Amino acid sequence: MLFSSDQGKILPLSLKAACFFLLAGLLIYPFTIAGSNFFFALLLLTVLLFQRDILAQGWRVCWHEYRHITLGILLLIGFNIVGSLWSGGFFDTDLALHKISKQINWIFVPIIIGLVFINPKLRLQAFIFLSIGMFLHLIACTLQDLGVLNIVRQGSNIYDATGFVGHLGFGFIYGIWAGVLLVVAQHLPAKWKYVCYALSLYAVITVFLAQGRSGYITTLACLSIVFLKIWFPHRWKLKLLVFTTLIISISMFIYTNEPTKKKLEHTISGVASFLQGDWHQAEIRIKIWAVSLEIWKEKPFFGVGTSGYPSAAMDMLQKPQIDYLEINPAIASVFYGHPHQEFLFALARWGPLGLLALVYLCWSWLRAGWKKNWQSDNINAYLITASALSVILHGMTEPSLNVRIETVFAIIALGFGLSPSQPKSKT
Repeated sequence: MLFSSDQGKILPLSLKAACFFLLAGLLIYPFTIAGSNFFFALLLLTVLLFQRDILAQGWRVCWHEYRHITLGILLLIGFNIVGSLWSGGFFDTDLALHKISKQINWIFVPIIIGLVFINPKLRLQAFIFLSIGMFLHLIACTLQDLGVLNIVRQGSNIYDATGFVGHLGFGFIYGIWAGVLLVVAQHLPAKWKYVCYALSLYAVITVFLAQGRSGYITTLACLSIVFLKIWFPHRWKLKLLVFTTLIISISMFIYTNEPTKKKLEHTISGVASFLQGDWHQAEIRIKIWAVSLEIWKEKPFFGVGTSGYPSAAMDMLQKPQIDYLEINPAIASVFYGHPHQEFLFALARWGPLGLLALVYLCWSWLRAGWKKNWQSDNINAYLITASALSVILHGMTEPSLNVRIETVFAIIALGFGLSPSQPKSKT
């Protein structure tokens, strides 16, 4: 039965409901963040009202077995809350409340751990439901690319077919998922193994057909983890051969795909202009990073606060000290929201201590996965490591823990990665 324990015991109605809400949210996740948030909110309410033991169980695992990650998360939440105290103005206060409310997503880490502790089957069920949703969304992307399905939204169109996700987060979520498929395939019978391989290849091709540059990097990183840590853990010559073949194959694919090729050539040209001191032709993100550093320099100890960045950016663009950047007024709005870099965002908002808190979280997250047993517990090891590495790499060009679609996916991966891979007997 779908909602029963491994021992065949039927779960209580509230637990069935909690599992259903989680699975429903995962199924529709690629199509609608609002819809998945609705089901995740119902999951949270169900746990808080009827199954608080689930949250308590998950918290015990987090605190006793993964204390460094837990402290990192708590520090990040704390800076979001405390940092709102020095965000001035009504607009900044309103935005601060919005930022703080997003931190509720972290509570799903212990909730997922607690649910899996009681219902170990949930791990496989979640993988299946999420994979169905991700696959159906890939089909939608293919239809969009062919012009059959008209999906037009920010970062998604017929020339950049990323469906309802958008190209900024597309490679982030599909790179992690592509790697999960390859890892899970090692535990499945032959026919399902090849299904996983085919789905993973489909996901990777679609990522590189899109125009999200950080997505290329995160996807390549996730695949490298699988090849180097799971498939060929000790054969260094074979590792080098496979990795080289992967790089050559992706390079040839990029070279033959004109939109992707042009996007990368534009990036390389922009970086080269910056290195030559030509700010007029420099890559736009480098200009945004430069502005964020100027914002931090004005308040170097505690930053501009949790929600003070937009106002600070608007003010900074009026000052002569950044005239050397030669910013086109027509694109000034792209400088306002965030610096397109997670670590600079923390520095500008909370100063060096905030940056250290973020680095501590990322380090402890990555370290927890890397220290896992990659042979006997490779699914958990991959989920933790890949999600951490994706947050870090994607965070170099985007605020990976401040955009809902990436943040929620990383939290889901972390929650299942920290959950027991084998049923544990209760004592």
